[in-house]
Amino acid sequence: SLESAKTLCSEHPVAVIAVGHVSNAIGALNDVQGFVTLAQENDAYSVIDGAQAAPHMMVNVKELNADFYAVSAHKCCGPTGIGVLLGRRDLLERLPPWQGGGDMIDRVSFSGTTYNELPWKFEAGTPNIADTIGFATALDYLESIDFKGAVEHEHRVHSHLTEAMLSRDKVDVLGHPDHWVSVCSFNVKGAHPTDVGTLLDQLGIAVRTGHHCAMPTMEHFGLPGTARASVAFYNSIEEVDRFLDALDRVIGMLTD
Repeated sequence: SLESAKTLCSEHPVAVIAVGHVSNAIGALNDVQGFVTLAQENDAYSVIDGAQAAPHMMVNVKELNADFYAVSAHKCCGPTGIGVLLGRRDLLERLPPWQGGGDMIDRVSFSGTTYNELPWKFEAGTPNIADTIGFATALDYLESIDFKGAVEHEHRVHSHLTEAMLSRDKVDVLGHPDHWVSVCSFNVKGAHPTDVGTLLDQLGIAVRTGHHCAMPTMEHFGLPGTARASVAFYNSIEEVDRFLDALDRVIGMLTD
């Protein structure tokens, strides 16, 4: 939490404050503006993981004023294995290359090496050409639609999902409804999330099960993992209802 971070900053020197904009595990929306301000107050750098936020809400990176903001392509209708790191130009100018290879150098000699300018000094070797083209196409698509309207539609679909899940006595939903974005992380009481996911798969419903690359979060809740239903702007109320019907069948199979 932001309050815990403030306490840590008061007790220890801090160089970097890194936080996820939205949790992929439980959909929690963090007060990233508060974390950015906290970093500025402590002469630290702010790094925001926006992978789970960028495709699901309106994000104004300039207003946020974080030092770095990261986005993945596959969460934005693009290919896997590629993403974007937005950074303040003055910081990117100061950072040294992290990888050696073609194009990241300006001149190499026995007397010394000088590095190339931005962005080439961070793009060593043969670039990921195919995925770059795919990501650019995905971004062109997102820019071509009414993205604000798409986000509003997604929020309506997500609200329908979460309200229905909270009304089921045999379902535990993680997180707080006022801070959810995109996902609904849940468990069926008395059942393992893997069993829930396997049975839903047999009914034509795809959910993610496990710790969602967030073991400390699951440890905090005392859970081995959860099942996670996710929605995007291309999902519909009718698809959510199909999921709910399938989940009710699974609940009947796994509980008394």
